[in-house]
Amino acid sequence: MLAIDVRDLRKQFQVQKNREGLGGALKDLFKREYNDITAVKDITFQIPQGEICGYIGENGAGKSTTIKMLTGILVPTSGHLQVNGYVPYKEREKFVREIGVVFGQRSQLWWDIGVIESFQLLRKVYRVPEAEFRVRLDELVERLHLGDLLNRPVRKLSLGQRMRCELVASLLHNPSIVFLDEPTIGLDIVVKTEIREFLKKINREHGTTILLTTHDLQDIEALCSRVIMLDDGRIIYDGSLDELKSRWSKGRELQFQFGELPPHDVLKQLTEGLEGVHWTIDNELTATMWLPHEVNVSDALSRVVGSRADIRDIKITETNTDDIVREIYQSGSASTEATEKLSQSSVTAAEAVNEASKVPVAAASDREKE
Repeated sequence: MLAIDVRDLRKQFQVQKNREGLGGALKDLFKREYNDITAVKDITFQIPQGEICGYIGENGAGKSTTIKMLTGILVPTSGHLQVNGYVPYKEREKFVREIGVVFGQRSQLWWDIGVIESFQLLRKVYRVPEAEFRVRLDELVERLHLGDLLNRPVRKLSLGQRMRCELVASLLHNPSIVFLDEPTIGLDIVVKTEIREFLKKINREHGTTILLTTHDLQDIEALCSRVIMLDDGRIIYDGSLDELKSRWSKGRELQFQFGELPPHDVLKQLTEGLEGVHWTIDNELTATMWLPHEVNVSDALSRVVGSRADIRDIKITETNTDDIVREIYQSGSASTEATEKLSQSSVTAAEAVNEASKVPVAAASDREKE
């Protein structure tokens, strides 16, 4: 069964055009002009129950607008939208009992009263029986280590403490779907790790569906089996994170530190026949081998190690997810054609560096002395 079913979803806003000066303000008072802004442009996706899905994009891409439509805060301009079998904006009272929402920059806790009092108010809002509430609260407090915070006013909590309390508040009524809009924004690495482990646990034990929007791609890598990428209101990628990496990764780098650096021509001969492999000389003792994903690392590595060269250290570097996503944002597409263009430009750049590295290290050192 689908937890979220979205087809051709669209949201348009009318934004007033403000004219400059006193004269412009008077004109706006009697005759206002508007621009039509389309924040979400006919997107379609489905999320099955029990999945953790990352929903990512640049600022202004339409992520938060989508979340607000999925939670019933905004009414779509057009399209089909169903969450847990409900149309969110039509059946709000029944619908909100089955979802939990955390907005990283907005609080659902009351600022001046104790945390436990906020939880009690939310229990009454969601009509959770007292016995069930106590069992659920004890479990969540233990897992997120909130025992010492329950009687503190929310305004006296640190950001990390407040975000853990926000998570508990969104889960007190045991929702089947949780929407998280940048829940780890501004948090330190310890709190982020605690929250990630907690979310994985509730997904594993309770089958909770989680839709996560964030700019922290480490959250995506730690939690999500699937990524939906939005750009300018349109979906440009929908698939697994592994597929995204394999399609867009530029390749790998193997950096070798030698006791005595072999000549560049000798290094090239070691990997001769391995298509797409390039060598660059970094300094007097270090050289880097760039190889595409089509080439097996063990094949390339065994050739160098088997040459009896004086190798002191080896470092293998993969293209990280941040670099991949940045390239996709810049191209505006995650299509096969865009990937091929990126790969071609990467190879061209590698060849240019390779040519430059043919200058002997000794000659470079002589120039530095001059």
